[in-house]
Amino acid sequence: MNDEQMKEAKKSGGVSIRIVGIVTTVIAVAFAFFAFVLAGYIADAQTSATMAEKRYVECSQAINSLQDASDYLTTNARLFVTAGRRECMDNYVSELSSSNRRGNAVGVLKANLAADLGAVDALEKAFATSNELAQSELAAMRLACDYYGIEDAPKEVAEAPLDMSRSELDKDAKLQAAEELLLSDTYDAAKARIMKDVEESLSALLEQLDAELEQSRSAMQTLLFLLRIAVALLLCIVMVFVLALFMYILKPLGHYVERLQGGEPLEPDGAYELHYLANAYNTIYEDNNKRIRQLRQHAEQDPLTGISNRAGYDSFLATHTRNVALLLIDIDNFRDFNTVYGHDTGDAVLIKLAEALTAAFRSTDFPCRLNGDRFAVIMTNMNTELRFTILHKIELVHSILGDDSSNLPAVTLSVGAAFSTEGMDDQDIYDAASDALHQAKKTRSNSVFFYGEGAMLLDEPRTADAEAEVVEKWR
Repeated sequence: MNDEQMKEAKKSGGVSIRIVGIVTTVIAVAFAFFAFVLAGYIADAQTSATMAEKRYVECSQAINSLQDASDYLTTNARLFVTAGRRECMDNYVSELSSSNRRGNAVGVLKANLAADLGAVDALEKAFATSNELAQSELAAMRLACDYYGIEDAPKEVAEAPLDMSRSELDKDAKLQAAEELLLSDTYDAAKARIMKDVEESLSALLEQLDAELEQSRSAMQTLLFLLRIAVALLLCIVMVFVLALFMYILKPLGHYVERLQGGEPLEPDGAYELHYLANAYNTIYEDNNKRIRQLRQHAEQDPLTGISNRAGYDSFLATHTRNVALLLIDIDNFRDFNTVYGHDTGDAVLIKLAEALTAAFRSTDFPCRLNGDRFAVIMTNMNTELRFTILHKIELVHSILGDDSSNLPAVTLSVGAAFSTEGMDDQDIYDAASDALHQAKKTRSNSVFFYGEGAMLLDEPRTADAEAEVVEKWR
């Protein structure tokens, strides 16, 4: 293609599928990245919710452990004082010194209440009160040891501080003093304060954990909603791209294939790229057809005379075998003419004969040179009643050839004519015209022989009525 054709091919309409692909890909990647980020946030929110639930469980267990430990210490201290059971004192000391469930539970609760100073203070206050009660319980058990005569009491009990007044009491008074320490209203009030402070801390802790859980749930719901939107939009983008691919690529390509199979030019359709492809193909298609026409014209054109050659004759007669008359024309004694006047003059006569045939016959007729000095004319829309028309045309050709303005020697023609009949093919009509031409040459020079009818001499005079008949039938 030349530059102009390339410019014309570039003047294409349609949406560029490349741009659509880039845009949809960028948008899809953006939404995919957004969905990926949302998934990360959801995972973080899920982790936060899980951690909050875990803390909730840990704190609940710590509170239960704190309450159980406090009750355990009180129960064992009271059982030892009232019943003198040594194992209860040992259990008490083991819980207070070794297990230390109270201290561990308080540590867990304080770690989870770090953001609420008021709750931490209440918890620390409860723990301090619990430690004070533990000192009272140890002192009560020391007094009970003196009452029960236990001399190998654990260090924590044996070294428990006592008021001077209680240390000097007699045996029965010491037991009474021990019972007062553990069974008095003051002791119960202290236990109640401890539970109140613990419940206050627990309430603050539960509110905090509930708030965190609610925040995590709310964040997860929001993120899941956004994720659904992102996925839905991503699916829409994919559907739009698939639809665009079908409408602008696959469907037009199907039409292109159909037209290519039919050997037809493409009708631009679909994406810009396909428009460009169709225009470029059509330009090449037109160029090829033009070259084919030129080659065909060159192949079917006689190089000397400029009229059609035998190939053109075969092509035309193959499609025109009904209602035609075929004239085969030879120049009389042309071989001797070339010998006398030379081949250049002979070629000039051939050219002049071709011009005469073109000028004398109709535009719908088909003059051509078959070979050497043999010419043919295929006359369309003819029948046997128009034989005088043929004579008239041949005489007109003779008059043109007789014009001496070109300084060429005069020549005469022998003509064989045949009319197409039902069932004739192109070879049949050629054979008939060839036989008629042979008969014309046998009869005499300068004559026309009609196949199956006989010869008519061109220089034979005809009546005015005959001439009128020729003119009228020609009209």
